Amino acid sequence: MRLLKKFINQTFFAILLFLILFLSDTAIAKVFDRVVAKVNSEIITLSSVNERVELIKQKMRGDYQGGEEEVLDEALNTIVEEKLQLQEGKKRGLVVDDSSVEAAVKNIEQKNGLQEGQLAVMLESEGRSMESYKNHIRDQILVSKVVRFELGSRVNISGSKITKYYHNNQKDFWEPGKARVRHILILTEEGLSADKKKEKYLLAKSILREVKGGRDFAAAAKEYSEDISASEGGDVGFVEKGKMVPEFENAVYRMKEGEISDIVETEYGYHIIKVDKILSGRTLPLKDVNNKIQLILSKKKQNSAYEEWMNELRKSAFIEILLFEKPKKYTNLFNSKNTRRLDPNSIKSNGLSQQKRLSRNKTKKKKMQDKWEEMYKSVEKSKKINSDQNGSPFQTLEQKLQQIKELRSDKMITEAEYQKRKQKLLNSL
Repeated sequence: MRLLKKFINQTFFAILLFLILFLSDTAIAKVFDRVVAKVNSEIITLSSVNERVELIKQKMRGDYQGGEEEVLDEALNTIVEEKLQLQEGKKRGLVVDDSSVEAAVKNIEQKNGLQEGQLAVMLESEGRSMESYKNHIRDQILVSKVVRFELGSRVNISGSKITKYYHNNQKDFWEPGKARVRHILILTEEGLSADKKKEKYLLAKSILREVKGGRDFAAAAKEYSEDISASEGGDVGFVEKGKMVPEFENAVYRMKEGEISDIVETEYGYHIIKVDKILSGRTLPLKDVNNKIQLILSKKKQNSAYEEWMNELRKSAFIEILLFEKPKKYTNLFNSKNTRRLDPNSIKSNGLSQQKRLSRNKTKKKKMQDKWEEMYKSVEKSKKINSDQNGSPFQTLEQKLQQIKELRSDKMITEAEYQKRKQKLLNSL
């Protein structure tokens, strides 16, 4: 259970930081907004869906293979799930104290290299207040908390399941043999003349006579070896098969513990090798892999438990989807294999059955669809124009800051260039 808690904490805190760093309450609302879904008493707007679309695209970095409708589906589905989780958390009486919110804010500032007060200035430039920002953080922490609480009660991995998995997957816990090795290396550079190469070979032969004559191998390595391991007495630690050049590896695994090789030539030069210890390949004991198996099984159980829980929440909720050409009322989202349609006959609104409502709205559907298509095209056109001229209209200063951080992490810009660009962004506030 401790491992599951650690995994969920890491996963959802990462999601929390990602969402907090990028979400903006106003960037898209300036373009266009409308209600596209209802989850019980709460609404979801088109602007919030489009914000999440941008997050998904940025996270995938161009690797998203789906079309526009698919990414909209995914974005809306994510928001609906969060709404359901928040509502469930509040229903259960879960709370997030102020100290947790303040700690999250400080974490965000530190990870982005922001000085005290800079975050508040950035928020103000986006038309947002620190208070609303903290409320958003509080909601994200609450989502993490309720998911951890719910999955913790559903994911329970027994000792017998761990033992069964261990016996059924022995090959996954095989540890290959390895040897602890020392060596003395006399380097032979590319293009070395025949005379110089012969000179180095004779030196290696001389050293070999010394160590085979009883001289301490580590002392000889410190004196003669031209490898970086010389200061450690030639010790290169435990090496596994497949991790060394073939000539070196073949020599090592023909030797016994304590044995010293003859001269072994590789592309690097002349080696004299000593095997200090050999560990045979083995299947790791259950006690050594117990925690690893528990984490593997927890992840698998977590996924199924999460889907089961979300289906339960959807089934008991009033969900109305109005995003696409045919409003998907009183259904859970999309065509996913995990979705379930709510029984329309069991839901009534304003005293009318679902069937009557659909009949009553039938004549309006075509007009609604035409209007939606026209508005949607105008949104896309506006997005393209703004993107061509000013970069993405959804790109907040926080997003720009994150982008230059990623450039630095990917070594595409220097630290000095990163600091220069960051200061330029902050000066623009």
